[in-house]
Amino acid sequence: MPMQWDANLHPVYYEPKMLAALVLPCTNVAIAVLMMVLPRIDPRFASYDAETKASLWHTFSVIRRTTTLFLSIVAVMVLLMSFHPAFPLTPILVVGLAVLLMIYGNLLTKLRPNWFFGIRTPWTMESRDVWVKTHRLGGRLMIGGGFCFLVLLAPPIQPYGVWVVLAVAAFMAIVPVIYSYIVCARLRRG
Repeated sequence: MPMQWDANLHPVYYEPKMLAALVLPCTNVAIAVLMMVLPRIDPRFASYDAETKASLWHTFSVIRRTTTLFLSIVAVMVLLMSFHPAFPLTPILVVGLAVLLMIYGNLLTKLRPNWFFGIRTPWTMESRDVWVKTHRLGGRLMIGGGFCFLVLLAPPIQPYGVWVVLAVAAFMAIVPVIYSYIVCARLRRG
């Protein structure tokens, strides 16, 4: 059964059927359990006010559910590709990633400071103001990145899809880190 694909989504690595059929569902369950456990071991969680705790639980719950749904869809698609190699994986995967990015981006704009989720730089962990500003920018960038992924479905752009995904991902990852440093430096200067 195919388990790894090249940039053009041609299978390049295969696993025995039983192992391949179990890898993604087991990974999905492990991630879901981890996402339920992490908030419970947050060293600061006990000191959060009731509103912050409720907001974080809601955010963690949505992240867990959307991640689980996305990984379940990917697992089904992998199984379908093994039975029907011509199955159109790319459009479904791109739309799924785009929607996932938009949901995460929306949640990121409202995410409160915590120990495990979010853009955790030394500067965002130091100041609530830096956290809020950085996450608002990072969330908007993720929503924009989701829209960019949808543009990948346009026929003239498809051959460059991998490069566009890498560029968008790098932009979404690097810009908030730099921004958090700049905001923190401005706040320190007063």
